[in-house]
Amino acid sequence: MPPVVSFVAASSNSGKTTLIEKIVPILKVRGLRVAVIKHASKGFDVDQPGKDSWRFQEAGADAVVLVGPEQLAVMRRLTGPPAPGEVELLAGNVDIIIKEGFKQDEINRIEVFRAGVSAERPLSLDDPSFLALVSDKPFSVPIPRFDLDDAEGVAEFIVRLHGL
Repeated sequence: MPPVVSFVAASSNSGKTTLIEKIVPILKVRGLRVAVIKHASKGFDVDQPGKDSWRFQEAGADAVVLVGPEQLAVMRRLTGPPAPGEVELLAGNVDIIIKEGFKQDEINRIEVFRAGVSAERPLSLDDPSFLALVSDKPFSVPIPRFDLDDAEGVAEFIVRLHGL
């Protein structure tokens, strides 16, 4: 299993997606194969009503796999949250997996904190299990802290941490 790094925040709109968008190409330039797994807490729509994959799910299929010339998508019905490590297996042959929004992950979490959007204070101030804090405001923390605009520094931290 490749290393997994989870970017989490106390609330939405803290900058997790933007930061990951900047980190992925930095890792790609280093020759790494990168997967991103996003937690969509409010659900999502991959397909439009009336399309074949939608029709298959409506017919009761437990899983639908879409295969195109350059993409593959898997939709699977769930009766509960996936078991630990189950989602990561879907990433395939990659060098690193970046997860976004899986707050309950207990390992390899990097907090993204934006003043005025996130909670009043970073989660990492009270939880020593975080690897690093990325924020637009300085905090005194016993873990590495990066500026919200320092995607290069965060990517370098991840590469060194996992020996990639």
